Amino acid sequence: MLRWLIGGGREPQGLAEKSPLQTIGEEQTQNPYTELLVLKAHHDIVRFLVQLDDYRFASAGDDGIVVVWNAQTGEKLLELNGHTQKITAIITFPSLESCEEKNQLILTASADRTVIVWDGDTTRQVQRISCFQSTVKVLVLWLKYLRTVLWQQLAKN
Repeated sequence: MLRWLIGGGREPQGLAEKSPLQTIGEEQTQNPYTELLVLKAHHDIVRFLVQLDDYRFASAGDDGIVVVWNAQTGEKLLELNGHTQKITAIITFPSLESCEEKNQLILTASADRTVIVWDGDTTRQVQRISCFQSTVKVLVLWLKYLRTVLWQQLAKN
């Protein structure tokens, strides 16, 4: 579940301790932010949010799912399933076929020792790489090199 919040600012500590309205239960303090929209699609912790373009963003986390959202309405646009364990890294970049801003690729790494390249406009896996000996925890994009490698891989298929 994702919550869009707008800052409400914290009151001075002394006021928070004196006011009974500032607590929920005995130990949980009240959230000082205002919920704008709750987005529901994930079944576990959401660890990553990445912007695809001005109108879409993607979320990913411990359920191994990537969800693409409409940033203006909060509508779930796509659900990308392919990892069997939690997602450990995610980045986006322009697709190989087009440099248009909307046409993005999503690159995800997972504790299942795979890296998947997704088409950001469909649920299609462009490339799946599963030759790693352990979890891939960081993805760094060297765009010129990556495009060359992906073009070579796609030409083989």
